[in-house]
Amino acid sequence: MDNLNFAHGGNVYEVKREYKKDVIDFSANINPLGLPAGIKKALCKNFDKILHYPESQPKKLQRKIAQYWGISEENILLGNGSVELIYLIAHTFKPKIAAIPAPSFCEYQRAAKSVGSRIRFLKLKEREGFKLNLSHLPYADILFLCNPNNPTGNLIAENSDFIEKLSYKLNVVDEAFMDFLPDEKKHTLIRLAQKNKRFIVLRTLTKFFALPGLRIGYLAAHRDIINKLKYYLPPWNTNCLAQIAAELILSEKEYIKKTRKFMAEEREFFFEQLSQINGLKFYPTAVNFVLIKIKDKDITSSILVKKLIEKGILVRDCSNFRGLSNEFIRIAIRSHNENLKLLAKLKEVIH
Repeated sequence: MDNLNFAHGGNVYEVKREYKKDVIDFSANINPLGLPAGIKKALCKNFDKILHYPESQPKKLQRKIAQYWGISEENILLGNGSVELIYLIAHTFKPKIAAIPAPSFCEYQRAAKSVGSRIRFLKLKEREGFKLNLSHLPYADILFLCNPNNPTGNLIAENSDFIEKLSYKLNVVDEAFMDFLPDEKKHTLIRLAQKNKRFIVLRTLTKFFALPGLRIGYLAAHRDIINKLKYYLPPWNTNCLAQIAAELILSEKEYIKKTRKFMAEEREFFFEQLSQINGLKFYPTAVNFVLIKIKDKDITSSILVKKLIEKGILVRDCSNFRGLSNEFIRIAIRSHNENLKLLAKLKEVIH
């Protein structure tokens, strides 16, 4: 697995080139409600701002995010999506040994490898619900933790008290999907991170707010950690349109409420329908995607992905996640009508 294929979901361009057809993309975990209309208008209105360099670490946006969480703006650092910040952390602290759960987001491993770190994996066992086991933690300088986890969709640590007990020198907690939890403030470690130098919390606006093409994210940490990270941060790392969208979107309270309501209802429907397909096993999820195991031994994940592409559906092949195999796929929850199409196609392929 050291020669891991770091392919991600959402590559509709490659599918279009290879298969010469459009697909409904269930491989990327993006809010199916799309971008709020008000944000689209604001982006069009401010389009001419691309004629100027963007502000590096814009104070107004930092203040907006800080106010949203009730912390100081000096505890916020903006990034070109949270992935840039993952690499920034690795290059700033250059850990000799990094601990990473498996399965989880592959960019933690890739970022750590880029600075020569040795990787120690924390195996999340299927029979234990892919939860983190505190009794099996290896020594490391840094821990990368995705909570809720990708691709399993669960809270691998049930509460913030659990994570606070971690004894690593630096604990990087990626909360990319935390927005989908109605009780996210019960689980987020943002307020802990502002005062505890052992914690960094990553957040992204890509998933919940449907902004993957604009690339905007941020981290929360103690101001001393922020200052160390700034030293390695390139200028103008976030573009002006992303900054405008990010500043406005946190005020979209109705959008946030509507998304959480929709996702709770559609997830329940999705589970009920999936349970009727005998050849599949799904795992409980707290977010907007679900991990599925293929029980039919004659169909691998790659075979299933190809069959569904031919039917105009793209799902995520999970065989390149360490700790999983060619028995697993991941499916994003989209609009109700799109979900109906997916379920119908799955029933045609899986018997």
